[in-house]
Order: sequence, then structure tokens, then C-alpha cells
Amino acid sequence: MFNYSKKASILVAASIFAAGGSFMAAPSAHAAIESNVVANDIAWTNTSAPAAPSNVQARSGSKQVVLTWAPVQGASSYDVRRYNVVNNTYDSVAANTYTVHTTGVTDAVYVDTSVMNGSVYGYVVNAVYGDGQVSQMSTPVVAAPMAQTGSVAQSLVVQSSSAAGGSTSSAIRPMVNIMNTGSEDVNLSDIRVRYYFTGGKDLTAKSVSIGNVSFGAKNVEPYIVNMEDPQTGADSYLELRFNAEAGIIPAGGETGDMSFTIQRSSGSGTADYSYNENTTMSDNNHIVLYYQGAPVWGQDPGVTEE
Repeated sequence: MFNYSKKASILVAASIFAAGGSFMAAPSAHAAIESNVVANDIAWTNTSAPAAPSNVQARSGSKQVVLTWAPVQGASSYDVRRYNVVNNTYDSVAANTYTVHTTGVTDAVYVDTSVMNGSVYGYVVNAVYGDGQVSQMSTPVVAAPMAQTGSVAQSLVVQSSSAAGGSTSSAIRPMVNIMNTGSEDVNLSDIRVRYYFTGGKDLTAKSVSIGNVSFGAKNVEPYIVNMEDPQTGADSYLELRFNAEAGIIPAGGETGDMSFTIQRSSGSGTADYSYNENTTMSDNNHIVLYYQGAPVWGQDPGVTEE
């Protein structure tokens, strides 16, 4: 049983709209922890429970919000709670009650497609352990879904090539480049790239090494995800995420070649869905790019090309 002892409200800055509603973490969430101005504030402190998931982020696209957080060791699943943000606070269904938006989330990512453009939503996440124990609530994050800028969504292109040594049954070594052919700068933190491959069972981010990256390998976050419905050439994918320190892809610019290696114990290099045999950079629509939570380049395996 939770013993919630404190309450908090959170300011939703107008800058979330000025920034296109792509991402905003709760600014100094504990600063207003004793506020009792609004009865429907939320509270999240439960000192006897395990620590909350960290690094929770919300990125919004058109009619969807993508939540991510750092995986919690030992957790069997996660609960996601959503609140409408009204008058700069989280408005729960009833005063001081928690409404679980979804349960049983097994990956450290959740896509909420039941949102409306122009509204502001708040989210908190908790981990659930195999014995039923529930962690503390995460620090809240907010997001404001908005229609995408067409020029941005249509201007991103993914290229790849095979690095020296290529891909084998024990290692995958592609080079990837993201081009921005539009007239607007694009935040790398709004982008995710998925590379599909085989032999990913039991692999983790520790199986991935990031090589040459012009803006710093430390600003690239790799995640390995096993697919629930494997397809020809793909039972897993590597998702590359970029933090705020990665910066931007300027209008008409590119990231430059980014190299990475996935160490695996089985698989087929040339049969991997995202494999590109070319040794020079060329467009690769078998690598999927997401912008603000929505796919804007490439095709997932299993999707029939028209």
C-alpha cells in the first residue's frame, strides 16, 4: 500500500508551444512539493518503495506521445499514468487518486496514441517487480502533441554503407548517415533510428559499441529490442537515440558517418533486414527513422512495399 505524504504541482511553461511541443521535462518538480493551491495535484513520494524509473522523457508528434525511461534492473513491467494538465497542474480524475493509463509495459518505451493535438498531457511511470512490489512514481514529464511541420517530416533521409569487414554472424558493422534536405534545423533529440537484424536474443546495450560520431559517441544512446513478431531478416532492432547534447542537423546538413558494432553469437550478416552491401553511402529505406515519435523514413520489416 502506498503511503503518499506529499503533493506537488508543476508549471507548464508557454515555451512548450513555442518549441513545437516536442519535449519538456518537468522543471524542478520538487520545487512546489508542498503546494496545496490545487486540490487535484499529484503526489509521488513513497520513501519505503524502490526508487522510481529515471531519465523519463516525453516526445510528442502529431496525435501521439512517445515515453522513454532508463530500464530498471529487476523490473518485470511498468505502469504508465497520464493526466490532463489543467491550469498548470496535473488534474487527476478525482482528488489525489491515480488513474493507471496502461499496465504491463515490458519495454522502457511506450507510445500513447490516444492523445489529441493541442492538449497538454502529464505522465508518471513506475516499475513493477515480479513479487508485485511497485516502485515510487517517476518525476513527471509533460508533452503537447501538435501537427508535424511537413517540410521537416519529409526532409530526413537515412543512408548507410558496410564498414570494413562488413556484417558477419558474430558482428554487425554498419555506417549510418542522416541527411536533412530541408530548410529548417532539426534537433537530433527528436530523432530515433532503428536498424533491424537477426540474432538479437539476449543482447543488451552492452553488446553495442559506438564508434566514429562527429558530435560525440557519449551523446548516442543504444537500445536493443527483441521483436514480439519476428520477420524475415529481423528478430530484433537496435534503436539509436540522441540526447540534447547531440545538437542539431542544420538545414541542408548531415550527421556525417556514424559507425557502430553489434556483437552477437548468431545471425546472418547479409540476410539482416537493414543490411546494405554497398561500401559507399546510399539511401537505405530498410532503416527506419522516427521524428517526434512518428516514422518519417523507411519501412518496418513485414510492411509490403508499394
